[in-house]
Amino acid sequence: MVITARIGTGLVKRILVDTGADSNIMFRNVFDALGLKEADLKVHQHEVIGLGDNYIRPDGVITLPVCVGSNEAKKLVMAEFVVLRDSTAYNVIMKRKTINEFSAVICTKFLVMKFITDDGIVGSIRGDVETAVASDNTSVSLRKRSKEAAGVFLADLDARLDENSRPEPQGNLEKFQVGDSKEKFTFVNRNLPHHLKEPLVKTIRANGDLFAWTPADMLGVDPNFMSHRLAIKPDAKPIAQQRRKMSQERTNEVAKQTASLLDAGFIRELEYSAWLSNVVLVKKANGKWRMCVNYSDLNKAYPKYSFPFQTSTPWSTQHRDIVS
Repeated sequence: MVITARIGTGLVKRILVDTGADSNIMFRNVFDALGLKEADLKVHQHEVIGLGDNYIRPDGVITLPVCVGSNEAKKLVMAEFVVLRDSTAYNVIMKRKTINEFSAVICTKFLVMKFITDDGIVGSIRGDVETAVASDNTSVSLRKRSKEAAGVFLADLDARLDENSRPEPQGNLEKFQVGDSKEKFTFVNRNLPHHLKEPLVKTIRANGDLFAWTPADMLGVDPNFMSHRLAIKPDAKPIAQQRRKMSQERTNEVAKQTASLLDAGFIRELEYSAWLSNVVLVKKANGKWRMCVNYSDLNKAYPKYSFPFQTSTPWSTQHRDIVS
C-alpha cells in the first residue's frame, strides 16, 4: 500500500507501508529534500543493513515525527529512520513497528488504512492508486535492469512481484559444513562482509548440536509440560474408513514418510485400531508431497468449537496432521 504522509516538515509521497519490513527506511533523496543535515544523523548500531540480496552501509539514523491523516482525524508518532543511498521506486518504507504504533489496520483490497487518531476516534487514509501503479511499473523495470546492474532495488522486496508461491533463498550463496559430516551443512550469503561472515559461521558451527538434521533429532514436548487429547463425544461410534486406492507414486511416498515418522518415534504401529482414517497426499508448491489424514469422520464426532482456527475441508487437518 502506498500512501502520502507528513514526515518532519515536509509532505512525502510514495511511502510504502510494508508490514514485513523490520526497519523504517528513508532514501537519501528524501533526506536532502526535507532540508535535513548530516549533523542530524546518528550512527547506526550496525555497520551494514540488509536490503534484498545486498548489504548497504547506512548513512545513519534519524528520528522524525510522522503524521498521517488530515484535519482533526490525524495521528502523530515519532519514528526512527535508517537513511540509505539507493535508487528505488519509493521514497520511504514504513515498517511494522511504526504501523503498530499508529494502531493501524490495513485493507489492501480497498487500499485503505484505519488508525486511532490523537483524539481517540477512528481515522482513515486511502492509498494512492495511481502512484501505486506507477511505482509497481517502476519496480518491474528496475527488477529487469537489476539482473545486469549492481545495486539493490526495492522490487526485490515486493512480494507481489515474486512469481514463487513461497520465498526462496536468493543471491550468491556459499555452502559450509556445520556438523561432523558433509550432509550437515547450511548456507551464508557470499556478499556478506568478511568481518560479519566469519563470526556468524563460527557461531553456527559452535552451536551445530542445536540443529535438527533428521526428524529423530526433534525431541518433542514433555507430556508433563503439555499434552493434548481429543474430546470425542461419549456416544460417538468408531468408524473405519474404506481403504482408498492410490497410484504407485503416492503409495511409495506414503511408505517413505511413514517409515521416517516411525524411525523418529512420532507414531507407532497398531494391529487393532478403533478408528481408521485414510492418508491423503497434497501437492506442495515446490512439487513435493504433504501427507495428511482424512479425519472427516473424527471431526463429526468432535464437539463443535465456536472459534475455529481454520475452515474444515473434506480431509480436515483441524485436529491432527501428519506433515512431511
